Amino acid sequence: MFDIFHTIFKFKEKESPDQLGYYPERVHINAMPERRYLWTSRILVILACISICINMMLASSIYVMLPQIRVAPQLFQINKYFSQLEQVQPMVVNMPVGDLIAEQHINEYIRQRYTITDDYDELLQRWSPGAAIYWFSSNQVYADFAKNDAEYYMMQFREKGLRRRVEIEWTRPLSRGLWQVQFKTIDTLPGQRLPSVNIWRATLRIGFTKINFNKQEDAIANPFGFLVLTYSLAYHASVKDPENYINVIRRTTESQFR
Repeated sequence: MFDIFHTIFKFKEKESPDQLGYYPERVHINAMPERRYLWTSRILVILACISICINMMLASSIYVMLPQIRVAPQLFQINKYFSQLEQVQPMVVNMPVGDLIAEQHINEYIRQRYTITDDYDELLQRWSPGAAIYWFSSNQVYADFAKNDAEYYMMQFREKGLRRRVEIEWTRPLSRGLWQVQFKTIDTLPGQRLPSVNIWRATLRIGFTKINFNKQEDAIANPFGFLVLTYSLAYHASVKDPENYINVIRRTTESQFR
């Protein structure tokens, strides 16, 4: 780049042999055009280079903005569960088949895990090894469920006659392999006039893998190899107090730091 300027400015004006006096006898007229056009040509070359650079930048800007020439209106709404702005889902949503299968298995897993009927033998069979919930869970997840949740719910069934229905409110993916489910449990006890309704939110890390079944008949319970790798449950709210727990935490935090 610096060679261009060196080439432009390396020629200097010749020393003119002009002498002041009568015109045109002692005037060296060959030096006049050179003095007149030398600096003009240099300025024109510099301006041409600047113009080329500007045109190149403008062309690059237009090329970058070409994908943005299409404008599509979008609708947004406030998500009351997460207190955030999100895009309104269209009437028809194209989803991968794997996500549809995963959503169906996740909803079935939640129902199998928390539904408590009035049949004790059915509970034992549904939560025992070899059932659908067993093949849907990893070894660690099923061991935690059998040791904690299953024993506790069995005790509540025998001692208090607990009955529970499960209603799935929504199921959505958070990232690849990570899903979240919000569901409602409706607990009924003998002699209780109104049921106890609570809202829960479960977070699952899932995957599809090849499972080594003990018998060929066991593959019917989980033909796609659906597996819950990790599972966590959080209490969200009660129907009697349906306020968003995020707002409660925010209000409590603000009151502490005032």
